[in-house]
Amino acid sequence: MTMSNPAPTPVPASTAREPLFTVGGITAGVTASIALGVAYGLPVTDAQQTAILGLVAVLAPLIVAVVARGRVYSPATVRGLLARRR
Repeated sequence: MTMSNPAPTPVPASTAREPLFTVGGITAGVTASIALGVAYGLPVTDAQQTAILGLVAVLAPLIVAVVARGRVYSPATVRGLLARRR
């Protein structure tokens, strides 16, 4: 990499180590929010709840993949980064 485009530094994060936990957390959070909203009188039909949860089921893994992708490195990239530090 050049100075204008330096190599990224790996960032330890829970999403890099446990992406499924993050997807599960997003899905659980949205589900709990809907349930809480309905309990407090939010007018959401069963069909709307199903549609929202379906959307979350599709979007959550995509969002996690985009965020985690920047924190995942191939073995060749890691070797290159380590070789430059020596």
